[in-house]
Amino acid sequence: MTARRITRGLAVAVAVPSAFVLSTSPALATSSGLSAGPVTVTNTETVQARLDPSGKVQGARVYEQLAFIGAGQVKVANPVSTDSLRNLDSFGGFSVKDGKMAVDLSVDGEQRIRTVSDFDKKKLPIKVAVTYTLNGKKLSKPSDVVGKKGRLEAHYVVENTSARTESVTITDGYGKQVVEEAEVVIPMVGQLTTVLPPEFGDVTSAEANKAGDGKGGTKLSFTATLFPPVGAAKAEFGWAAEVKDAIVPEAELTALPVSPLESPTFKTAVSGYQSGAEKGADLVEGGTTLDSNLLRLRDGAQKLLAGLLQLNAGAKTLNEGLANQAAPGAAKLSGGASRLADGMAELESGASVLRTKTGEAAKGANKLDKGAGELRKGAKDLAAGAGKLKAGTGKLASGLDQATGKAPALIDGLNQVSGGLKSVEDGLGQMYGGVGQLPAKAKPLHDGVAQLRAGIGSVGTDGTLLGGLEKLKKQLAASGPGIDKMRGGVHCAADALNAVSNGKPVGTYDEACYGAAAAQLNGPAGALNVGPETNPVKKMILDSVIAQMGSMGDPVPDLDRPLPDSAKLQVALAYLKGRLTQRAVPGIAQLQCGLDNRVSGCPRSEPGLMQGLAAVDAGVTQLVSGVVSSVQRGIGTSKDTPASKTLRGGVNGLQGGVGQIQAGGKTLLAGLNQLSDGADQLDTGAGALSAGTGKLQAGAGVLANGTGQLGTGLGLLAGGTGKLADGVGQAKTGSDQLAQGSKDLATGIGSAAEGSGKLADGLSTAAEQAPAIPDGAGRLSKEGAKVLTKNGADTARDFGRRYGLLSAAADRAKTESMPFGAPDGATGATAYSLKLAGATGEGDRSWIRLLVGLAVFGVAIGATGLLRRRATS
Repeated sequence: MTARRITRGLAVAVAVPSAFVLSTSPALATSSGLSAGPVTVTNTETVQARLDPSGKVQGARVYEQLAFIGAGQVKVANPVSTDSLRNLDSFGGFSVKDGKMAVDLSVDGEQRIRTVSDFDKKKLPIKVAVTYTLNGKKLSKPSDVVGKKGRLEAHYVVENTSARTESVTITDGYGKQVVEEAEVVIPMVGQLTTVLPPEFGDVTSAEANKAGDGKGGTKLSFTATLFPPVGAAKAEFGWAAEVKDAIVPEAELTALPVSPLESPTFKTAVSGYQSGAEKGADLVEGGTTLDSNLLRLRDGAQKLLAGLLQLNAGAKTLNEGLANQAAPGAAKLSGGASRLADGMAELESGASVLRTKTGEAAKGANKLDKGAGELRKGAKDLAAGAGKLKAGTGKLASGLDQATGKAPALIDGLNQVSGGLKSVEDGLGQMYGGVGQLPAKAKPLHDGVAQLRAGIGSVGTDGTLLGGLEKLKKQLAASGPGIDKMRGGVHCAADALNAVSNGKPVGTYDEACYGAAAAQLNGPAGALNVGPETNPVKKMILDSVIAQMGSMGDPVPDLDRPLPDSAKLQVALAYLKGRLTQRAVPGIAQLQCGLDNRVSGCPRSEPGLMQGLAAVDAGVTQLVSGVVSSVQRGIGTSKDTPASKTLRGGVNGLQGGVGQIQAGGKTLLAGLNQLSDGADQLDTGAGALSAGTGKLQAGAGVLANGTGQLGTGLGLLAGGTGKLADGVGQAKTGSDQLAQGSKDLATGIGSAAEGSGKLADGLSTAAEQAPAIPDGAGRLSKEGAKVLTKNGADTARDFGRRYGLLSAAADRAKTESMPFGAPDGATGATAYSLKLAGATGEGDRSWIRLLVGLAVFGVAIGATGLLRRRATS
């Protein structure tokens, strides 16, 4: 037992550190800092600890190896553990000073020095704790499970205990350097393996990679990344199985320090954290610019709102003047003009009978006077309405000027918002691009595994490895009947040749056996048919050929041995059939099972190459999705709100504010359209008012001339009836023009009043909805841009913290990964091997056997003494 332990220890001391150096260091470092010569020096330290079944350390040793490659004289001082320091290569000792082993030797080629010493005075940077549960009840100590029956569960806790508090400097989203206190460990990756014996059935584990050990047992392998933020300082896993006469199996934990900034496995994740911090800072800058532009948009919208309120007040004044004063005055003017026209018509009629109807003329004159009074009153009202119309149009012009002046500010603000949103979109695109590099780098491995699996294929797929093996197996299986036919043909040929050799016709044998060949051999021209008179030479040749063919009854040689040289043709065919059907076909079936255990007849408990590739593929997918998902959680989803505190939540809040601005802009556009329609109608009414005013002035002039002439005619009534008729005709013409002009004036003022009403309504709607623009811009700033900026800063700080932790851990890995350190200028590497002992109950049984043996030995001695006394007596 002691010899085996020493052998295993030496194997670990050589194999583990050598494998670690080959896997982590592509080339040995040069011997810069050494005393002399082009000699490269590599130092590996392997710490091997013995643990009881629960994980308690029983003892530890450190195996040191110095490897020298090159030519020349070299001197090194290697830090070592001096407790029980021993030379593993010879019986000689070492010179040790201040905890360093002095080495002075001449190197020519390759040379190694190996030592072992105790590690008990140092603390292991990693520990293991194991607990066992039987049928749901936790056992107080692992040995209690020995010999029991039921459902046994094992729970392992592996912890990296090298953590210490350090100051980590990170860059937040605003470009400032921030110092935080954090727990920093020496980064390690570990693998725990154990083999469950064949008696353990229904083995399950949610974390292990399972495989057979080739002896009926189940090999379990657990992998742990023992440093944050990629993994955690503590990892937990386990297994469960149905047991009878249970034992506690042995286990071994191997842990290696790694540098996350240099290891290809973790370097991509580290660059993703660094890129995420940079993109978060870009997002903060874009959010700040967007917030500034939104505040400018809010100020411009407030100025626009003030102009719209002034424009609305002027439009209301204009509508009031047109509808309440100008329109009623124009109606009165039109009515007076109509009545004036009626009076003029009666005056004209009365002029013909002036002499006889002076009373009617007086009546018409009264109506004319009354109409003139109403005309004067309507003209007065018209003048007042025209004054208010002028004031309202002035205010309308002023409001439109202000609206026109402020509209560019709104357009500029919206353009700046668009630019800010474009910056946010570019930042998110760059962030997604940075994160997407990780799946792209992992994709070649994923594609390679997929190509391997596709190449293996299945038994039913042509062009694949399994398909080709299946065809080969079927072809080999089908070779047996063909070889049997060959043996039968050889037998028939032997009979035919035997007939010829004996001088007998071939047809006298089984003609169905060899068919047409028999007729040719039996014919008179047959080359081998010697006829009744046998040719001795031909007979000797035929006998030799028949002897080479052999007999159907000869025994077939053992298939496990080579075919003997003396074997005949028929025996060789039988041997060939056996090798093909009994050896080649089963071998191909085993090869198919090694490729894929799902092939018919393969044991499911022994996975093949296809299952191993699937496990590798799943592991790659899990590693990639773990890194990418951490970034995607910071970005969020399209359904997030500002309260979600994600980047997408901030963008959604920003889009909500933009929606409010768009709604307010649509309402403002509708109001401006109504304002445009009202302005068009006002322009039409103003034109009609101008035309009616012209006609009114013309009619008033004519009326003035007519009334003057009427007065003159009335004065000269007695002698100027002719002149009276002319004056009445002219007065009638003027009254007709006055009536038409007043009618046109009333129509124009009505249209103007209607247009000014629509203008006032449109401006009222615009004034009511316009406050939504500055409110929306304010909300967009508060709930969108500011939230976006904060979330970007939080993301940058989080990714910066992760990168800072990995950078600090890499520094510790560079300076503290070796428990004692390497010589100056040498390449160093470290590995930890923790072996957990099992519990089988063999120790107790050994003591029982020892006691029984001592008892038997005592009885034998007593019997011998008794026999001697009898003999002497």
